[in-house]
Amino acid sequence: GQSKYQIIVEGIQAAGVGALLTMLKKRKEKLQIEGLFNNDRKLLLPSFPDSIGIITSMSGVVIEDILTRIRARFPLKIIIFPVSVQGENCVTEVIEAIEFFNLDKLQKKNLKPEIIIIARGGGSFEDLWPFNDEKLVRSVAASKLPIISAIGHETDVTLIDLVSDLRAPTPSAAAELASPSTDKILSKLIESSRRLSDGLKNKILLYSQRLD
Repeated sequence: GQSKYQIIVEGIQAAGVGALLTMLKKRKEKLQIEGLFNNDRKLLLPSFPDSIGIITSMSGVVIEDILTRIRARFPLKIIIFPVSVQGENCVTEVIEAIEFFNLDKLQKKNLKPEIIIIARGGGSFEDLWPFNDEKLVRSVAASKLPIISAIGHETDVTLIDLVSDLRAPTPSAAAELASPSTDKILSKLIESSRRLSDGLKNKILLYSQRLD
């Protein structure tokens, strides 16, 4: 008619996502103490870069979104380093891409970008886990080129988002942050031209009055 059970708990340990979250918290605290997330060590992005290096997968809509956005804003040289954006090879390939773009010899071959974008689309916590890898975080921190991270959706925050020089909420937003806007540049030029013209007219008028 009835049953009774008794469970004696001698210890509790996180498993699955809980275990990953515990590991992530400890890793984040360790890297924060080392100062890897400090703003004073982050690099500024050039206002008018000639080239941008993109580290992402060639499959999916992310690369197309970035390319379309950049081409619509400003004509730039785009250098793509294809990588896996999840799975066991992801960390190794992304680190290899960062180190490749930082090679000095690329300058002579005209292949050295001025900004690096690391991007991937949304996914589960486990899918994005490689971007919390400590080796990858240190590789981003060691880069001599400024890095924009665009991993997952706006609500997804990985450790490379914290260490990168700039975090973008989406890959498309990363493209906008990396590239200047032709429309805004033209607008500023027109406004500057108007001010120069008005200033010159006023000066000519002043000198004319003095001459009279």
